[in-house]
Amino acid sequence: MTRADGLPRVVPAALALGLLLAQLGCATSAGSPPYPPAWASIKSAPTAEGCPDIRGTYGNRGAASFPPEAGEPPSLADIFTAMARSRSPTGPAAWNRTWPTLPADPAWVSIEQAPESMTVTFIDAAGGRTPLSFRRYRFALSEDRVDDLFSCRSLYGEPTLRFFNEPSAHSRVSILLIGGGGTFVNLLRAVDGSLVVNWRSDEVTVTRFILGSGYHADNLWYRYARVAAGLPAER
Repeated sequence: MTRADGLPRVVPAALALGLLLAQLGCATSAGSPPYPPAWASIKSAPTAEGCPDIRGTYGNRGAASFPPEAGEPPSLADIFTAMARSRSPTGPAAWNRTWPTLPADPAWVSIEQAPESMTVTFIDAAGGRTPLSFRRYRFALSEDRVDDLFSCRSLYGEPTLRFFNEPSAHSRVSILLIGGGGTFVNLLRAVDGSLVVNWRSDEVTVTRFILGSGYHADNLWYRYARVAAGLPAER
């Protein structure tokens, strides 16, 4: 099953419920605000494939987070480790796959980008490198995994790269309601060259006995500075 915007055959529960609620016209929504206005703009020219151009090297540790109650930003290694350990239907465990073990606190993260692929490499201070490879989504009946796929789309009108692998997903069923949700990791580029991560968690609930439903989305934003200095030689 596919759509023009590149959704995979495995559709997260929250999205499926959201589409149902949209058809019923009975959903209420709430959530945290969009992109922080004080940060550098995420307006950028997309690549020919509609992705942001995020090639470059960035500091592993985050420079800022939003909203303020989000606290200190996670490192990029923390974000990708969460994806590696995901138990969601789109995570590697569900497809009998494993990811390389990432260093706990690398100094830099380098991103190489091509029309159909992307490599994210974690680099320690001594020059050790741990690469993760990703593929741009192309529908295929023979597809045997989705944990390493990404798609190019638009978020708040700007080019965005979204990973199919959800770091977490959940469902809940009780006598009163049915609900489910998941988390998406999106990458964008700011005009100052920094990498922006949007950690978006969605949750949908449908009541069993009283007509009504709810949709809640939390947008957490993290910024990572681009590194201009030279890197140590590979070892």
